[in-house]
Amino acid sequence: MSPFRRRKRVRGSAQRNKGIEWIRNHPLPNTEKGIVFFADDDNTYDPRIFKEMLTTQLGSTWPVGLVGGSKWEGCITDPKDRNKIIGFWCVFRPWRQFPFDMAAFAVNARLFTLFPTARFDYHRALEQEGLILSQLGFHSAYELEPKADGCSKVFVWHTQTRTPTVFPYFGFQPPPPGFV
Repeated sequence: MSPFRRRKRVRGSAQRNKGIEWIRNHPLPNTEKGIVFFADDDNTYDPRIFKEMLTTQLGSTWPVGLVGGSKWEGCITDPKDRNKIIGFWCVFRPWRQFPFDMAAFAVNARLFTLFPTARFDYHRALEQEGLILSQLGFHSAYELEPKADGCSKVFVWHTQTRTPTVFPYFGFQPPPPGFV
């Protein structure tokens, strides 16, 4: 079988949809707030990212390291207002409505009951992040709350058991201020 042959089903969609189904069947009491984050076994997490997620009101985002052949990708905030996203650094399909990795966002669990048909697709492999976020009522990545000190720190890395490949890109890849 050719390594370029497309998969018939998107990896992880069934498991993520099962998790969403569980959330819908076990709603939190009104006094509690839950955050949903789709973790992956080939990522490495600094525990600080989980603390950052807890303040998510509706949806949040942060940079992810070693993704898409880049040192990092994710949100860029206004240096004068770290709560305002002004752009995204993304090499892989930068024109996407939500130009970031699955490990770069979290949402309020209540959104899955407010939008009962939101679920992952089994066929559109390259648009899963945008698909679920748009089904949860987001129209743009700019609507998400920037975390990780105004998107200036990396607390999640897309790691694998092999050495990462980071490509030299034309132009300069800006490190966010205070990049960790």
